[in-house]
Amino acid sequence: MDEEHFLERAKQFAHRLAELQNRLDPDSYDLLLRILRGINDAIVHRRDGGGDSGSVDVEFSPHDQDRFTPALGRELEELTSLLGPHGLRLVVDFGAEQERDRMEVEAIARASGMDPGRS
Repeated sequence: MDEEHFLERAKQFAHRLAELQNRLDPDSYDLLLRILRGINDAIVHRRDGGGDSGSVDVEFSPHDQDRFTPALGRELEELTSLLGPHGLRLVVDFGAEQERDRMEVEAIARASGMDPGRS
């Protein structure tokens, strides 16, 4: 990706994030920011050759689990698509009773060009 294209995508990312700050409730926006920080940490660790393939866990409380709706997942998909392909695997695991949600997040990851089956 050339510098001009990167800067345009960064501008779109910032604009989209500002829009979400105005539209989402504060708890959902905070959750989105924590997830994005986790993604950033994973990218940084991966580039630095950090252990565990750049894995980062973002802790989810029961309240967070309620906030991570399919709509928030779609917003996350939109934002990560602006970050570009990094071969990231995005997994959300709330336990066995929420397997359906995990599968949806994996589908979002695939739609973003990520490979959820890749370790």
